Amino acid sequence: MNVYSLFIMRPRDLAKYDAITSATVHLINTLGFDGISISKIAKKANVSPATIYIYFKNKEDLFTKLYIDIREEMSQGALQGLQDDITTEQAFKSIWYNSFTYNLNHPEYLVFREKFEQTAMMENIKKNEFEVYQYVRNLLQRGIDENTIKNYPLPILTAFAFIPVITLIKFHLSGIIKMDEEHIKQAYEIAWNAISK
Repeated sequence: MNVYSLFIMRPRDLAKYDAITSATVHLINTLGFDGISISKIAKKANVSPATIYIYFKNKEDLFTKLYIDIREEMSQGALQGLQDDITTEQAFKSIWYNSFTYNLNHPEYLVFREKFEQTAMMENIKKNEFEVYQYVRNLLQRGIDENTIKNYPLPILTAFAFIPVITLIKFHLSGIIKMDEEHIKQAYEIAWNAISK
């Protein structure tokens, strides 16, 4: 599924719309937010600046909506295939595996996300609105209640469980280690052992 087509907007020309959002991700990842203007995005997307304003109020609106949709797409990827009748451990490992493989297949989104989260625009984002954020919090609390997960503050559990996803993807992309299926399994086992009793 193309993340750029997920915006709840009114795309009058889907090809141009996708070109705008794709160009935005590329330019942000290459130049950072300070070096980007609507005119640069328009040039990269091969559209007129006026076309961009059909879909977005301004540059910040474009960046913010793109971030939200990327996060929502990441959530859908992480929660894919989950069933109601699985254990906390099974759900945790499924989310970990799905998160890793989704981000590994879409490294450009991960880079954009990290850059966005270092800006003041992040102040307007409510993390708890993302489906995976709520699901993970509920899952960790379920594990605490079941006495299968250590009774530590949820942010600490989340950090030790899921921050390694980003680090290992960076290691993979830089050639430090090839994260094949066996290494991914080893990694989520270590993550689970870090938080479980």
